Amino acid sequence: MRTDNRLGKRARAGFTLIELLVVVLIIGILAAIAVPQYFKVVEKGRFAEATSCFSTLKGAQERYYLKNNTYAGSLAALDTVCAAGKNFAAPALTGGATYSATLLRSPAAPAPYGAYTVTFVGPSGVLTCSQTNCATDLLP
Repeated sequence: MRTDNRLGKRARAGFTLIELLVVVLIIGILAAIAVPQYFKVVEKGRFAEATSCFSTLKGAQERYYLKNNTYAGSLAALDTVCAAGKNFAAPALTGGATYSATLLRSPAAPAPYGAYTVTFVGPSGVLTCSQTNCATDLLP
């Protein structure tokens, strides 16, 4: 049995319950801050699929417009389309003097985003989102 020369008591090894609780509390606070930010970054990556699809559709619509002097109203009329992806359902398209393409997030994203819709209006290039969280966090 060792004794501490200064106090004349046994030397103790390990942590007290209070020290362990403080460490668990700090880890919990860090996790509460980090996890929502992680989901936001992951959803931004998945949102890039939608912007890539809109870029493809915009190029196809511009080529269609040069040939026909109007924008296509269906995906079948375009020479290149983006199919349904891993994170979004196949786009819906309306045409005429302007065009709009809509993508639905499918399957629904985790909270706080859920099932949102992204709309691209061309040729002006306005990108909108159906949810406030989506509009503030994901739109460029």
